[in-house]
Amino acid sequence: MKRASLALALAGVFAVSTPALAHSDTPNLLIVNVGDLLGGVVSLEYERALRPWFGLTAGLSIYAFNGAFTPFSGPGFTGINPELGARFHFIRDAPGGLWFGPYVSAGYLFSGGSRPFAWGLGAALGYNFIFGRHFTFQLGAGGGFTDLGDRLHWAPRLRIGLGAAF
Repeated sequence: MKRASLALALAGVFAVSTPALAHSDTPNLLIVNVGDLLGGVVSLEYERALRPWFGLTAGLSIYAFNGAFTPFSGPGFTGINPELGARFHFIRDAPGGLWFGPYVSAGYLFSGGSRPFAWGLGAALGYNFIFGRHFTFQLGAGGGFTDLGDRLHWAPRLRIGLGAAF
């Protein structure tokens, strides 16, 4: 019994640590999220599928102007905000199909904050439609908290993205 348990444990470790790509022939995704423009943010996002059910994301957001989700009495701010996240895919192999993913961010504020750095965390739920071999449309929603130094700010994120799978 102990040998069978050890063999199963070793098989599980080997399966997790082996660098296998997703079954998709396009494991990379590059998206420009035009939905973030409603929040005053210009963002670019990259996803790399590592397993059929899992992908890692890296993104870059630029806070450029007051958006629709900024309170009228709230201060405007400008800054740059890199993001890292994970995506868990359902229905289709990553990077396509239905996904859920948390993310974390750390950024630099040029103006508008009470200190020069910011951090945040959030999550989103969405669907990546891949048409043909490369054209990609992303639709989803989420939200997150960002600490700009004075307090935590909550903002929704509408994910309407256009991009390419490769």
